[in-house]
Amino acid sequence: MLESSQKVCLIYNPVAGAGKSKKIFPQVTELLKEKHIDFDVVTTQGPGDAERLARELPRDEYRALVSMGGDGTLHEVVNGLLTSEKGLLPVTAIPVGTGNDFVTGNCIFTHWTETVEALEKHVPKKIDVMHVRDEGNWTRWAINSIGVGIDAYVAIRVSELQTKKVGKLSYAIEFVRGLFSFEPFNMHLVTDGTHADVEEVWLCASMNSEHLGGGLIICPGASAYDGVLNFGHLSHASRPYLVRVLLRVFKGAHVGMPGVYISTAHTLSIHPSRDVPVHLDGEIKDVKFPITIEIFPEALEFIG
Repeated sequence: MLESSQKVCLIYNPVAGAGKSKKIFPQVTELLKEKHIDFDVVTTQGPGDAERLARELPRDEYRALVSMGGDGTLHEVVNGLLTSEKGLLPVTAIPVGTGNDFVTGNCIFTHWTETVEALEKHVPKKIDVMHVRDEGNWTRWAINSIGVGIDAYVAIRVSELQTKKVGKLSYAIEFVRGLFSFEPFNMHLVTDGTHADVEEVWLCASMNSEHLGGGLIICPGASAYDGVLNFGHLSHASRPYLVRVLLRVFKGAHVGMPGVYISTAHTLSIHPSRDVPVHLDGEIKDVKFPITIEIFPEALEFIG
């Protein structure tokens, strides 16, 4: 247990959650004061700020970093921590984004007030983090999900069309729309050294929690505490059949349906037949295929 006199640093994204973050910010700071939690606030001005702040903040002044935003903000904070020469700090999240998939998909928090309670107790637990490397040696960390295919295409559409304002239904709405414009692809997959060819693939997702896209249960049972890479892909499916699958994904009831494959590994290499969209924690990334995903067990401490 670290000394209670040490502060926490709140990395605050005021535009997260289509205004939700800014709306509840005064309530968050008031509750932190009521709980006698000493804190500083640093406000992000745009993309990349949270990562830079997490990388540069002095480690000796804080006992934890708090990401106040959505999965994208947490993604940046984690990458800043894991690429910093200053060392690591425990991290936690005040979930005020559109999806908040990492904290809900790992059953950590259901409401932002629970984060403040966790900060008061300060009991960090080690979590797994996924690492990606592409053919050009570009690398990146992901805390919740890595998607290749229609799920990344949907993330692009949500961002472009501002359907985040609809809330957690955004991804489902754009998924249905994407059925009419996205084309499936072929894929060569290498799983812990085992090779496989999969045709007519709609998506291939690696998960560190159960949730993707605001609560879609892609890999039931996936966890940031299990030490393995949970992944799945969907293939050989007509567009009408995909709608049926999507309706079941909300409850994780798609497991065992034709075309649905779910498994675990430690490393996963994805070689698609053409360039397809890729997202890391909902953030679109320009990669050079193939990409290799590896799980790093207990790479970071999370307060929850």
